[in-house]
Amino acid sequence: MQEIFPGTAARLEEWKADPNVLGVLLVGSKSHEHGDELSDDDLEILLTDEAYARIAPKDVLDLLFEGEAPNKKLIYDGEYLSLSAVEKRVDSPHDLYRWPYQSTRILFDRDGRTSAAVKAVSEMSAEFRRLRLIHATIDAGVAGRRGQKTLKRGFEGAGRLVIARGAKALSRIVFALEWRWVPLDHWLEAELKTLEDPAQIGPLIIEAVVETRPELLLEGLKRLEDRLFEEGVPRPAGRADLFYEVLHPSRAAERAIHGLY
Repeated sequence: MQEIFPGTAARLEEWKADPNVLGVLLVGSKSHEHGDELSDDDLEILLTDEAYARIAPKDVLDLLFEGEAPNKKLIYDGEYLSLSAVEKRVDSPHDLYRWPYQSTRILFDRDGRTSAAVKAVSEMSAEFRRLRLIHATIDAGVAGRRGQKTLKRGFEGAGRLVIARGAKALSRIVFALEWRWVPLDHWLEAELKTLEDPAQIGPLIIEAVVETRPELLLEGLKRLEDRLFEEGVPRPAGRADLFYEVLHPSRAAERAIHGLY
């Protein structure tokens, strides 16, 4: 377990003594065991609704730096939130608001509500997971084929963008298969390595982006075909019909949540 800095620990004691603070979370790279010499302590300080309402927008961040330039270092980056705002994230479809809580370290919990909120927000429902797998399979296949055509036309920049979208779609699949949310982009490589990933899709995703190889997205889907079929996703022969189903206007709201195109 990667420890917080002494300066963070001292500030934590001050927050614990403040009755308006209901919880303190470590949510950044250290909580996911990715911390290095560039890392600071990324924190969320959860307040009562009344206390949060008194904070001006410009004051929602609490920062501590140590040292002087050029060796000045950020020790912690704390964001003030209301606990109720975090509790409401249980209804969010966005990985940004869900992924951090799957490995959050609870540094302080005044009354148990913080732990309960973290647990609820970190979980992915079976229905959400089902729809994510369906849409991500379609999106990854579209990106793989479209990326190949785009590169053949000589549009390398556009091709790279298409491949990146396909990589995000394929990432959604491999994380959802393990009931996990997709990390922030800058931690994708590190988080892919934490998956069980028996089909070794993670290396394909990174190679597809780095080497500009859209065919690797299709290879990834091929390796996952049996597993996806077990999860209710049609095999390739049935995906054309599935494509038209999920693109139908009657499913626009669903696609706005789960689709990348």
